Amino acid sequence: MQIKFLLTHRDLFAQQLLLCSDIFCPMSKTSTQQTSAFKEIPNPPYDLVVVGELNMDLILDHVNNLPEIGKERIAENMTITLGSSSAILASNASVLGLCTAFTGRVGDDLFGNRILRILDERGLDTSNILVSDKVNTGLTCIYTTKGDRGMITYPGAMEELTIKDINWEQIGSARHLHLSSYYLQKGIRPDCAELFNKAKAMGLTTSLDTNWDPDEQWGDEIYDILKFIDVFLPNDEEAMLISKKDNLDDALHFLTSLGCIVVATCGSKGIIAQSGSTRYTVTSVPVTSVDAIGAGDSFNAGFLSRFVKGQSLEESLKFGVVTGAFSTLEAGGTTAFEDIERFQKFAARANPQLTKTETKATDVKS
Repeated sequence: MQIKFLLTHRDLFAQQLLLCSDIFCPMSKTSTQQTSAFKEIPNPPYDLVVVGELNMDLILDHVNNLPEIGKERIAENMTITLGSSSAILASNASVLGLCTAFTGRVGDDLFGNRILRILDERGLDTSNILVSDKVNTGLTCIYTTKGDRGMITYPGAMEELTIKDINWEQIGSARHLHLSSYYLQKGIRPDCAELFNKAKAMGLTTSLDTNWDPDEQWGDEIYDILKFIDVFLPNDEEAMLISKKDNLDDALHFLTSLGCIVVATCGSKGIIAQSGSTRYTVTSVPVTSVDAIGAGDSFNAGFLSRFVKGQSLEESLKFGVVTGAFSTLEAGGTTAFEDIERFQKFAARANPQLTKTETKATDVKS
């Protein structure tokens, strides 16, 4: 199978990615480097530890109309694939060359076994994915219609993950800790500040992608967590809702005032990021998209594959835009990355444009 070749040669692939991607984001002696922020381990066992939810995705594409109680709808296509923001990020980060470990929970069922097999095949350390005999593995049903999409999620085992399940020895031997789907993970959610605080004390860099709040409460407790986050990775709408601002400009100023770099994905418009008072805008890469499921997570994977290795923020942002765009060429968030040569060619042609400006906030109060 092609995917086995890809993983067997992951380190070689990572080197090839650095070569081909230098075409659009070459290293520069004057570029801002992140190296000083990184843990001084010559050869750490792990580049990245992901703590997150695990589920399969059932994707129903091109549903003829919005679902409605008592009525049946028809979908043109159906795909069952690896889902969950955390797993998509971790899988693609591993393919992109990061030595990645995962902490999470699945059920003792068909979907749980399939998730473990997929992640094992893609080179992840799954030794800290725990199997529950009480609840089933999570499942998200995604439907797309008229250019938009909706999701219904059964959380299942993901809600059982708690801070007691964290392997601190594993985290202590890594460079970077990431958590996705903060709002879905009710078991560990109350202790996320402790999780990231300890990781920072161990010398790791950190990142967080909250994803959507299904309860739509957008509570202020997230601000205490962001104090321990190096890179916050919301989309533009989530950034405004979390910051309680009615525009992205004010949202970025407020969130960066908490001490983190903020990178907001903006769909087909690209990304807008802010570090201190410096604003970065990166244009999208034009593609003929199959679907955008997992595009943000694939952006995160590409971004972290550079950032965790100490490359500049600019280079990390541009590479993330390329990986996010590439993921949309196939259904689901990970399928496109099963083809090495296709990605290399895509990355060599891609040319996202980055602009950098200085901004000044007039008011950063909540």
